[in-house]
Amino acid sequence: MIERKQRFLRRILTYYTLKRREAKWIIDYWLRNEAKLEQVHFVQNATFAPKAIIMTTYGFDAEPFLFKKGDVTTLDPEKAYHDIRLTSEDIYIELNFQGMMMDDEYLSLLEENPFRPEVAVEPRLADEATHFIAVTVNRQEEERLVRLIDEALDARDQHRFHSLSEQLRLVRSQLP
Repeated sequence: MIERKQRFLRRILTYYTLKRREAKWIIDYWLRNEAKLEQVHFVQNATFAPKAIIMTTYGFDAEPFLFKKGDVTTLDPEKAYHDIRLTSEDIYIELNFQGMMMDDEYLSLLEENPFRPEVAVEPRLADEATHFIAVTVNRQEEERLVRLIDEALDARDQHRFHSLSEQLRLVRSQLP
């Protein structure tokens, strides 16, 4: 896992530019100190963690740098750097860069944030949302089938017309 984190962080430093150049010092420090890198956890919504850093590269619209420890929050990377060097606590990192949710290496390092609060949804609202999605998908399927039936009629394809018409009857029977 350490090697994967190192490879990923080296790639970030090679292909991206951090909005706060001092944030690079922190990454360089982790690359030189495996024990410290072992305490790093890549998560989303890092601010819910007791100790967190948010770093952002150019090309991504977010806060350039944020360090949070307990109730104290600062935008100063030097304070974070000194805290990381002098303490041995797990730290939760949110690294914002363009294409991050399509980056396989990043996604493989991403951990579930144990501090993110659970969102409770009323069962009635969940049922309404599920119903709305089902109706929307069903209507889109109905529209798609109507277009295909029109194409089959234009092409004078009786077999395809009958097959699609049967599918359309099934879809319409499922509409509320």
